[in-house]
Amino acid sequence: MKEYTEQERMDDEKSELLHDLVATEKVIEELWKYHQDNPQRVILENEYNNLLQMKRDIEKGLEELF
Repeated sequence: MKEYTEQERMDDEKSELLHDLVATEKVIEELWKYHQDNPQRVILENEYNNLLQMKRDIEKGLEELF
């Protein structure tokens, strides 16, 4: 098994931390859509109701095909 050099270990750690940072930023961006301080925020209840309607429409379309 290959032994890692100190530089390789540090590079791996940097890579993991950068990956974690990008993933965290994506979650923050997604949550900002619903945050109360966001003036263009998505109202969660409205979004939920829209998704329920989409689900009903999809189910109706499937019923018509079967």
